[in-house]
Amino acid sequence: MPEWNDEGIILSAKKFGEKGFVVNILTEHHGRHVGWLNNYKSKSVLSNIQPGNLVKVFWKSRLIEQMGNFKIELISSISGKIFDERLKLQSLNSICSLLENFLPERQNYSEVYIATSAFLNLLAINEGDINNQWLKGYVKWEIGLLSSIGFSLDLKQCAVTGNTNDLCYVSPKTGKAVSKDGAGKFAPKLLKLPFFLGGAEIKGSNIYEEILIGLNITTYFFKNKLLLSINDSNNINLPIPRDRFENMIKKLWV
Repeated sequence: MPEWNDEGIILSAKKFGEKGFVVNILTEHHGRHVGWLNNYKSKSVLSNIQPGNLVKVFWKSRLIEQMGNFKIELISSISGKIFDERLKLQSLNSICSLLENFLPERQNYSEVYIATSAFLNLLAINEGDINNQWLKGYVKWEIGLLSSIGFSLDLKQCAVTGNTNDLCYVSPKTGKAVSKDGAGKFAPKLLKLPFFLGGAEIKGSNIYEEILIGLNITTYFFKNKLLLSINDSNNINLPIPRDRFENMIKKLWV
């Protein structure tokens, strides 16, 4: 009878019937895994399976190809620690939705788990960050996710000249940085590179404008390089929680 123990991050939990939940978890060593969790024995089970929570998980099944059953023990309630910070909560929902939508089930993505766990800890401990500098970490997390699932960005040097300074843009075709000189007349067709990712500083800009420039890059490659390649219906919409997160930042910028 197959079984394993691991640590994981709750991505979603959907009630099914009267006695349980279908729970989606990103585990450290067993990838994204879906399993059944009984809820009738514990009053605290609902609080333990909130999206973003770090948990210990035990999985067991009669056959390896079956959904199987989870037993879950809470390690840290991330959502509980940021409950009164709406932007952080929405970033948490965005992350969980992207992982649920983009990671294939039962394939090991330990590097994604480690990066996600580190960012969630950043959310939980970064109290008093009135300037929301943690948002830079969110954009870098999305870039890391892109890399892990098949499309790496190269933002270290210009794809045209090879120079490492005066970088201003990203090529939508290759995902490589382009300098001002290298862009030339094609600059209007390129994606802007924000200052915190090595681009040129924009006078008078604030953190929210910089983050939106960064999200514009990741949004483009999520839609045009990943979703188009895996979705035959040409539906290239990102998950709703991701759109809501970006819209919240737009409102803060305006």
